[in-house]
Amino acid sequence: MDYRVILSRPALRDLSEIARFVAGESSPETAERIGSELLDLAESLAKLPLRGSLLRSRLGARRVLLAPYLVVYRVDQAKREVRVLRFWHAKRNPDELRLG
Repeated sequence: MDYRVILSRPALRDLSEIARFVAGESSPETAERIGSELLDLAESLAKLPLRGSLLRSRLGARRVLLAPYLVVYRVDQAKREVRVLRFWHAKRNPDELRLG
């Protein structure tokens, strides 16, 4: 049985900001492709939620990579849920990463 994947409000904001940035730097088509790939990666956590590596400084948080972006999430095994907390550019300062 798959886990349910939930996108948090901050994650949705991040995704929108990434798309705006990429569209401005590259093209709307590229922004759409990257946004879709990030969503696909997040949704794939429904099948293998524990595959991401643990973030040392964030208790219980995990990450998977779609370079240069991280999908940061937590797994609630009792509820069979994956909560995507943030979509984060890997070069951004990790001290600014707020998981709420």
